[in-house]
Amino acid sequence: MCGIIGKISRYAPVLVLREADIGRLKHRGPDDQGIYSDDYASLGHTRLSILDLSANGHQPMFSEDRRYCIVYNGEVYNYLEVKEKLKAEGVSFYTQSDTEVVLKAYIQWGKNCLGYFRGMFSFAVWDSRERLLFTARDRCGEKPFIYYMDDEYFYFASEFKALVPMLPQMPRLNPSAVDMYMHYQYTPEPFTLLEGVEKLPAAHYSMLDQKNWEYKQKEYWSLLDIQADSSITKDDIKEELHDAVKLTLRSDVEVGIALSAGIDSSGIAAIASKHYDTPMQAFCVGYPNKPRYDERDEAKKIADFLGLHFNEVELSTDTFVENFRNFALLLDEPIADIAGFGHYSVPKFCKEKGIKVLLTGIGGDEVFWGYDRIRSVIDANQQRALFETLASMINPLMSNKELYTLLFKLSRTVKIPASLREFFRKLLVFVDQDVPVGQLIYLAVTGAPEFTRHMQVGQNWYGPAMGSIGKENAYIPSQLKGPAQKEDIPITIMDLHFKTWLTSNCLSLGDRVSMAVGVETRLPLLDVRLIEKVVARRRNIPDHRYGQKALLRELLKNDLPEATIKRRKSGFIPPVKNWINGIIERYANELQKGHLVEQGILLPEAAVELAKGNHLSINQHGLYRIILLELWYSGITNLYKSSRTS
Repeated sequence: MCGIIGKISRYAPVLVLREADIGRLKHRGPDDQGIYSDDYASLGHTRLSILDLSANGHQPMFSEDRRYCIVYNGEVYNYLEVKEKLKAEGVSFYTQSDTEVVLKAYIQWGKNCLGYFRGMFSFAVWDSRERLLFTARDRCGEKPFIYYMDDEYFYFASEFKALVPMLPQMPRLNPSAVDMYMHYQYTPEPFTLLEGVEKLPAAHYSMLDQKNWEYKQKEYWSLLDIQADSSITKDDIKEELHDAVKLTLRSDVEVGIALSAGIDSSGIAAIASKHYDTPMQAFCVGYPNKPRYDERDEAKKIADFLGLHFNEVELSTDTFVENFRNFALLLDEPIADIAGFGHYSVPKFCKEKGIKVLLTGIGGDEVFWGYDRIRSVIDANQQRALFETLASMINPLMSNKELYTLLFKLSRTVKIPASLREFFRKLLVFVDQDVPVGQLIYLAVTGAPEFTRHMQVGQNWYGPAMGSIGKENAYIPSQLKGPAQKEDIPITIMDLHFKTWLTSNCLSLGDRVSMAVGVETRLPLLDVRLIEKVVARRRNIPDHRYGQKALLRELLKNDLPEATIKRRKSGFIPPVKNWINGIIERYANELQKGHLVEQGILLPEAAVELAKGNHLSINQHGLYRIILLELWYSGITNLYKSSRTS
């Protein structure tokens, strides 16, 4: 994996990228770097050498006639198979890298090349003859692509830290995106927290016509387009799962695995260990005094069972708090997943051990129904008529605030059975007049209480810049009309979950924390062929009611101990309360004269109260999000300012 950066100018000559510009991506590619420029384009690359470690893999890479130039980030795992197809059509090669395969696949097949690739990628190909820039991103959005366009330039990069210093001025915070961030804990794509800056969505390609200064995007793959296939068996999916893991083991450097006690990473480890020549290195994170959510002991049992070398790293609250300011900028954008520092510490430890490639189990929850709340969402939408009828009977009573509060409490209290809490949570969605009508019911069921009472998120602290935010703003990413056919709902919900939580939280976080230390993470459970087979079978045999990850557990039942197969998902849990309290105590006072106050995002008087320890109506997680946003924007602003003096 690598870092890419570039600019296309509407008018010659282009302002050529500097060493300092690509230097801001050095962490993503510490092994090599390069710049290409002509009259209208300047492209840069930093390389993390994984395949073909020789100088032949240097980028930017050119076609033999130098008409085409590519900068590429990621791995196409099936590059050898694609290479053979191209050879059969008369294409020749001079390197052993997948970069050359991607470039020549584009030259040979145009945008259709994307259909051949299995892997993670974002890349840009500049056609100097036609003055066209083609860019593309992998199907799930594992690799980032951020851009900004004005009347004179199109800028792109792998990270904000590289993009922002190139821009003509420091972008202000986007109030609409800030509101989404406060609801989600991340900013859903294609939005970003910076005005004018966007992300190329997952499974999209784009074309910039420099001569006409026209920019267009198009989706090339979607879960919703996968057709039912009654011929697919569980054995077919198992075979695809094994093939996906084997493909991700292709590397010219050592491969390790991030191991927890869960079935996702354990299953990958079990399969990978069968196809790797030597015992693999496994890495796990833990916490002082081994609290109940510390998974090291269970993970070590799995490692011993599989014959893996087990490595562990322990994180303290002091370590997290002391490193938080740097961590905020390292993240590259605010993703307020409190487990993020733990996810960062694993690849950091790997790098110290000399390992540059790490397999992880990310994606298993999204592909195999790992979240109970998502299955609840499916039921809510499929039973919509029932809940709408009940809501119409109760709605006349909703003017009674006490009754509404009672219904809300019933949806949250642990004093009644979980099934009843779930029932009241679904019902509350349909009686809440703030929830937009005519879309899938998703966020109000899966999210925190803010989504059913989302008007209160900024109560007592939103500043004047947030005054234009409509009450439906946070629901924009879920504004998908419900499908007419009840049987289509599971895949529609799966698609929505992929495009929000998976891409913008899990994958964005995973990319940044691993690439910050020059480690490539690979996600076998997000292999396109595996996903397509699961979805094609799921359309015929809906499996969301079979239990948590029922299909995956069955596929792995002969590969892991029975206790691991039966173990329920627990999540990657750090000592949340201690960590957040430490951050609030250390950094809340910086809000008083910070950028959020200056830009009207945060009321000045609210910042004063927060610094005093009066948290108003903001819960711990909300305050953590505010502080993370402040520290990140301060860091990215300082980078911009320093770029103007260097």
